[in-house]
Amino acid sequence: MRRIKDQFELRRQLAFNIFRDDGFQEQIIQAFLILIQAIRAGRKVLIFGNGGSAAQAQHFAAELVCQFEKRRKAMPAIALTTDSSILTAQSNDFGFPSVFARQIEALVCQGDVAVGFTTSDVSDHENDHHSWNVRNAFEAAMVRGAKNIGFFSAKTKYLLDMVDVAIIVPNENTALIQEVHQQIAHILCHLLEDELF
Repeated sequence: MRRIKDQFELRRQLAFNIFRDDGFQEQIIQAFLILIQAIRAGRKVLIFGNGGSAAQAQHFAAELVCQFEKRRKAMPAIALTTDSSILTAQSNDFGFPSVFARQIEALVCQGDVAVGFTTSDVSDHENDHHSWNVRNAFEAAMVRGAKNIGFFSAKTKYLLDMVDVAIIVPNENTALIQEVHQQIAHILCHLLEDELF
């Protein structure tokens, strides 16, 4: 029982810190403004990440396309983590670091939004390939005139220059970061639905 309460206490403390952090909430507002401008202009949102963050990319895209709290028209969103043929062909033929960037090259137009989820950061260590596919996707999106939004953590440093808005969860625990990322995605869905429909 104590261990369960300790886990809830960790989450309560993180939520309280975020609640008091106006700068953190401003990051969410800036992400919302980029998303709503793009959707109003008929542009699309392309979302990506690795592992649990890939699942969050799909979750976010599903709620934009289908619905969150309201029955309404679809919002244009694509998760770049879902097509096993593209993912395996690109990884096999060109390497996993390009798996999202190649799809960005094919799909992104000026004014679109690229949203990347990661709980870590890129590294220059030759055996550490964390988030290089996320970095490369952001770079490809920038070249094509898209706006970039990063769902990051306290561990993220080198990716910050790759995005227009960085939503940085002030924690280094992967599970807690992912849980807050999901809450933020839900908040963004709520704000978008409330404003657009």
